[in-house]
Amino acid sequence: MLRAIIIDDEINGVNTLKMLIEKHTPALKIISTATEPEKGIELIEDYKPDVVFLDINMPRINGFELLESLEFRNFKLVFTTAYQEYAIKAIKQKAMDYLLKPIHIEELKTCVDNLLRAFGNKATEKSQHGKIIELSVKNGIIFIKPEEIIRLEADRSYTVFHLLNNVKHVASKSLKEYEALLNPDQFYRCHPSHLINLRLVSRILSEDGLFVQMNDGSKPELLKRHKQEFLEKLKSI
Repeated sequence: MLRAIIIDDEINGVNTLKMLIEKHTPALKIISTATEPEKGIELIEDYKPDVVFLDINMPRINGFELLESLEFRNFKLVFTTAYQEYAIKAIKQKAMDYLLKPIHIEELKTCVDNLLRAFGNKATEKSQHGKIIELSVKNGIIFIKPEEIIRLEADRSYTVFHLLNNVKHVASKSLKEYEALLNPDQFYRCHPSHLINLRLVSRILSEDGLFVQMNDGSKPELLKRHKQEFLEKLKSI
């Protein structure tokens, strides 16, 4: 499943695109949204998404200026705008696609189809959810069932697996890669460095910030802006 971020200064534009993607393109997962370009920069740097849907005509910082401010650019870019005259400049920014507002469903589907082809098999991992995960660790290869995972923690380009019975493994792939293999209805990215198993959450703590207490006693941080989404996820598990 491809992880996407929407950046648009109009909340109606954000909500409409998010609704269309969730309803018609299940291979994409909207992991966060922003209505302020400065916040959008922060989200991209924190989450390192696969895809960014970016409005062009925004106050203070337009879409092109936002791109120039980024350190992380390893994502597919889709511009969204009501102004067709930006098309040539969008192409020069190596945009994957260019969607004119109001966005039509068929154009969105075509855009997503192109994204899936560009990423190859990565976006088809939905069928992999629930299957055994193969980990390359220091001493060889081990196999883990998703239900054994309490949480995953990013450690630079590595991922620490925290499992039941106090078992821990360090794997030589990024958290982003393992997140793509796990069911998004069960595993939630509560923080850029933490992916948690919703079925093993004990409580939410407010201690100089927000934290999620897991059944092993660990307390990964929960970003405040994700609290409501997190609560909704818990209710649906």
